[in-house]
Amino acid sequence: MTPPIIPQRSTLVSQTITLLERGLREARWTGQLPGQHELCGQLMISRTTLRPALQELARRGLIDLQQGRPMAIRRPPAAKRRARIVTKVVLLLPEPLWRLRPSVARWASELRALLQRSDLELALVEGGHHYRANPAVHLEKLVHSHPHSAWVLFASTLAMQTWFSARALPVILVGQVFPGIDLPSIEYDHAAIAHHAAATLAAAGHTRTAILLQHTGSAADATTCDAFTAARQAGTPAPLVLEHDGSLAQIESRLRRLARLDPRPTALFVTKSHAIPAVFTILPRLGIEIPRNLSVICREDDPFLEYLVPAVARYSSNSSAIARKLAVALARLAQGQSLKITHDRLMPRFVAGQSLASVSGESRP
Repeated sequence: MTPPIIPQRSTLVSQTITLLERGLREARWTGQLPGQHELCGQLMISRTTLRPALQELARRGLIDLQQGRPMAIRRPPAAKRRARIVTKVVLLLPEPLWRLRPSVARWASELRALLQRSDLELALVEGGHHYRANPAVHLEKLVHSHPHSAWVLFASTLAMQTWFSARALPVILVGQVFPGIDLPSIEYDHAAIAHHAAATLAAAGHTRTAILLQHTGSAADATTCDAFTAARQAGTPAPLVLEHDGSLAQIESRLRRLARLDPRPTALFVTKSHAIPAVFTILPRLGIEIPRNLSVICREDDPFLEYLVPAVARYSSNSSAIARKLAVALARLAQGQSLKITHDRLMPRFVAGQSLASVSGESRP
């Protein structure tokens, strides 16, 4: 064990208090302090010096000091803990920003401008090993290379959330929290979106539906499927889940599978906007017209969807709200304040479009 620094005689009591406080903060002792005789030996001081130092620690609520009993260590109140210094914000992204949705680039850009008002720098860490199944070693190196930082995790995996939660780092999620994880988050209400989409399709007479789901490893994957399935009408089959990795080859493979089914789904819920061009170009080549043979709703919105014919039914969100909420929370961290564990859910606006039609004799396969 590394011996403590021996206090100088000029300010012996005050320096003893400082050394004991540092030892408590760094968990040098657990449960209780050593006896006074042992402490005096470690610090090379007399009991005359130690006793007033211990009395001051007791006054500050750091230890219990009672005659004839061990000196129990008390957990300091949260308000009295040393505030973490935050000078930079690191945003973790699963892919390079240019490959993500335009709306992500928009709120990231707006966040950078808002953080500058609080004298905070924004650094991007794009893709890499941090989104893999076992990211611990890579996250450890990353955090070590960015001291005094707060962390924003976008579309994070369970492994990432677990790692950050265990280390009590200042972090905010943009995306859904996995069960059992206590981290603050800002997210779109994927459960409400999926429920609304399923109910909208059911009201239009669709009983056979499918979900074109990109597997991202985020908590929103399961939430979307569960909520969409739960909202279907009683007695109707569960939706067919067509899972893909985001590549055009896999999307086309799943769409060809859908086209071969008999009976075939009459409605498709697409989770990622970048899959919509494939849906609108591949399915007509397979003899499936939108919306005559297949109604389509997209969980996301992006500007390019406005240029497709028929217009896509989708959920339009205000990405600026994410930037504003993040900036407020991060400014609090920079001021040494702690964040409450809250989950701020945003509900986008449904845009009906023309890709949604009621089931009729013509629209059936």
